[in-house]
Amino acid sequence: MDTAIFDKFAQVCSKDLPNEIDKILSDAKGKKVCAIGFITTDDFYGFYLTWDCSNNINEYYEWEKSLNPSFLYQPVVDIVETCDDIDFCNPSDEKWEFAQTLLSVLEKSIKQISEDIFQKSGFKREDILFFSTMSDGDYIQEMMDTSVKMFNTPETLETYGLIS
Repeated sequence: MDTAIFDKFAQVCSKDLPNEIDKILSDAKGKKVCAIGFITTDDFYGFYLTWDCSNNINEYYEWEKSLNPSFLYQPVVDIVETCDDIDFCNPSDEKWEFAQTLLSVLEKSIKQISEDIFQKSGFKREDILFFSTMSDGDYIQEMMDTSVKMFNTPETLETYGLIS
């Protein structure tokens, strides 16, 4: 897959994601842990952010807190609309490759977030579990499993009981 089509999204994500994470962590201030999910649709038409301060990411679809930042929507839609060779309505190697590339962009942006963003709300980076998945569709569990490993440290995974 030509990763250059993700360049604009990567730039805007690196620039704007810290502000959104800051909003979420300010809301979660005083908690010990916080999970933050990047949720997309089956056809990758953008993301919304959701978060919860419980230790259960398996029920992310019931979380009440969410944000819909425009930089996580239209730039992703623009990318999808240029990928005429991918059938986003059905599972395929191409669709999964798209998902993995998109996750790698998010991974890089998450890892670039300054430690100050976490610390000013009383967190360490390791207190926050980041993940991405679909609200419905073909790759719900695959995206969850892959993103959890990509986005987080072993210490974070241990805190959430995702590794022993």
